[in-house]
Amino acid sequence: MKKLILFGCAALLAAGVSFGGVVSEDPGELSVVGQVFFPDSADCDLFKIGYGAQVAYREWFSFPWGAGLTLGVSQWQVDSKSDAFKYDMLSNYDGDVLVIPIGLALYFNVIDWDNWNLLLETGLQYAIVNSSATVFNNEPEAQKKEDVDIEGAILWNLGAEFEYMVAENMYLQVAAGYQLDLMKGDTEYAGRSVRDASFAAGYARIGAKFLF
Repeated sequence: MKKLILFGCAALLAAGVSFGGVVSEDPGELSVVGQVFFPDSADCDLFKIGYGAQVAYREWFSFPWGAGLTLGVSQWQVDSKSDAFKYDMLSNYDGDVLVIPIGLALYFNVIDWDNWNLLLETGLQYAIVNSSATVFNNEPEAQKKEDVDIEGAILWNLGAEFEYMVAENMYLQVAAGYQLDLMKGDTEYAGRSVRDASFAAGYARIGAKFLF
């Protein structure tokens, strides 16, 4: 099912590029960006930092309003000093988690200048999660590393984006914002439920936008 969702969203992105401008007279826009996530620093947060990339397709259906599809991939590093599950018998958190967010975004163009733009963005994403995180179980009957299983999450983001034209059909993009948990990822070790994993974090992006 996860592969089907991922393939479907990738197909929609490809179709958008192929038929740019299908819902408006303006060209379609394809963005490719690198991104970094900065989770909150409290000891109840499982993650230390996340890195990844995102592809997005956008059209301006009623300028200054636009909408788009987003598809990302990121790897979140577990914080070895974390006490995310708040249980004394669990320690030495380790590993990483692969996150594949798929979603929809809404844009508002605040400033549309000759060669630069300032946008506001919000969106919802369903995050497919593949966990390689582990934790050491200090319970007398265990005394071993346990795999940490994390289910999918629903995320909501708010941000701002600056675009600067560097060629006729190409813009440099820089963005920053924050993503929140609408539904945290259900989390288990050895079949036991623990505190849900949070992907709330500030983020920064840099990349390029291409017009079609």
